[in-house]
Amino acid sequence: MSPFTSVGHFAARPAGLPLRQTARKVCIGASVAAFGLYLASPFAALWSISSSIQSHDMKALGSAINWGLLDASIKQQALSGMHLLQPASDELPEFGSSFASTAVSNAVDVHVSQANLGTLVDEAIPAVNQTTHDTSALSSLISHASFRFARLDQFEVQVPLPGHQNETPLKVEMRIENWRWKVTKVEFPTQRTPTLTASASPSNA
Repeated sequence: MSPFTSVGHFAARPAGLPLRQTARKVCIGASVAAFGLYLASPFAALWSISSSIQSHDMKALGSAINWGLLDASIKQQALSGMHLLQPASDELPEFGSSFASTAVSNAVDVHVSQANLGTLVDEAIPAVNQTTHDTSALSSLISHASFRFARLDQFEVQVPLPGHQNETPLKVEMRIENWRWKVTKVEFPTQRTPTLTASASPSNA
């Protein structure tokens, strides 16, 4: 090997460094972009859901719902509100509790459906029903909402509803299913549990 070929051999090595650096930058940029799209995806889904509610497009809204999981969550809330998830008491024998649970379950199956979705939305968010063509009404609700990722595949929204200041916010849970966010659970407002605060009075000397 001549001195010239030796110098040329070592001089050619740095030429590959810019290519590797460029490839690394492209990979990092693609990863950041993908992560940004992931963070934005539930908000895009919420915007689509809000638009469907505002325009009362129940077909589009229904396609964004996992009806099986939503049905189960509403049943649980209904049974819990009627205290039917607790062990049967003397006032309500086991047979009576089972009958009531079945009645509630059947009622949810009948009324929580695509056909009755418009009525459900109007009852859950009456402010939207009263001002269907007022885009500021829904925007105001969203501006007071809080958002968080409960898990990588689960996103939660809490919306304080007008006229329900003494109740918990409306809570909506979404999960990723087949690369799409879908509503899987809705928790309706309930009366807040009053918090007791103890005040210590100064002792008399």
